[in-house]
Amino acid sequence: MANEPESGGPRWWRRSRDLALAAARAAHADASQAMVHLESLEVDLNELSAIDAAAAARRARANPVGFRTPLADAWDQLSVRTGLPALEFYEMDAAYDAAADLEESEAQRFAQRFAAVAGQLRGLFPEVDAFRAQHSVALDAALALRDAVPELIRTATTTLKEAGLALAAGSAAGMEDPSARTAHARASTDLGAARAAADERRWVEAHAAATRARGDAGTALELASTLEARGAQVRNGFLSVRTRCDALRNQQGRLDDAMSQLRRRYTLPTWRHVEDAPAVVTASLRRVEDDLVALDRLLAARPLVVPDAADLLAAVRTSVTEADRRLRAAVDLLAHLDEVSRNPDQTLADLQRRLVDTRRFVAGRSAQEATRMSPTLDKLAARAESLRSAIGEDRPDWGAVLAEKESIEAAIDAMIRNARNG
Repeated sequence: MANEPESGGPRWWRRSRDLALAAARAAHADASQAMVHLESLEVDLNELSAIDAAAAARRARANPVGFRTPLADAWDQLSVRTGLPALEFYEMDAAYDAAADLEESEAQRFAQRFAAVAGQLRGLFPEVDAFRAQHSVALDAALALRDAVPELIRTATTTLKEAGLALAAGSAAGMEDPSARTAHARASTDLGAARAAADERRWVEAHAAATRARGDAGTALELASTLEARGAQVRNGFLSVRTRCDALRNQQGRLDDAMSQLRRRYTLPTWRHVEDAPAVVTASLRRVEDDLVALDRLLAARPLVVPDAADLLAAVRTSVTEADRRLRAAVDLLAHLDEVSRNPDQTLADLQRRLVDTRRFVAGRSAQEATRMSPTLDKLAARAESLRSAIGEDRPDWGAVLAEKESIEAAIDAMIRNARNG
């Protein structure tokens, strides 16, 4: 090389020039090292601050363009300060040729400028370190978001593939779930969007799309993998509810007899609330019969749309349950009224026993609790005595007696439950 003496040291006839060239090379190497270190300190800060701003904009449901955060603002200010000496270094680096045999003055100028910029670069090291420490929480969150994207995409990809296989198996078995198909399609679309955004390093968009894809793929897999089991449940439920419906039809005679006795033996206010029970039960059973026919057609269809059949089965069960509830309400009312009217003394004795047991319970509580509960218990005992008077009338209103008895018992239960629950 023209500027490298054969002996490796400065040549005597141009000693000062060779020393200047050596100093320039050393200064260049030192500045390059400082620049590399500064870049290592600043690595990802630009991207992480952008992630922080984009994530904050998404949380705020705002336009990400121009959205600012404390981290982004601080980084903009710091990057200006670090950018100026960095720009100067790269301009000098582009102009400097270490292999060129520069004039002494030019070599000295490069040495001086490289030394000066190296000092500026090193002077920024503590500032960048302090910046990272000050904004560590936001930086760590942005880094975690970016680093989570590949795994999210991998998980969504695997789950989506499994969901597709499960859907195919369900179709082969003659069963479908449109919701599973829809979720699978959404997941596929979002997964494509996540991959595209990740390739372009739009990490917040990639993370959001990958998260949606994973969720929808999971939904599709859950729905698809349970298709056959849910289909079997509907078939079994159909048989069960049909049996319940037959049993209710057989019990309608009991309802008619109960209503007849209620009308004949007790006052209207006593049974007014169950007066429409026969009509409700008849209408419910008629609706159930129609729905069972429709459900039978759904179960025979191919493919079996499982959610539709499950929804119809649920409606049938609701109707059967309501009919059963109304029938039992009327039949049980008659039984309770008969029990009270045939043996009123036993009714009073049972109620008195409940009150005695409750007083023992109150006595076992703290003094403060006992003081608080005693007035309520005294009022209930007074109501029980009034009930004794009502039963002793010439023509007792057995409906009112029963209602008051049940009201006192409910109040006792509530008082004990509240005391135990603190």
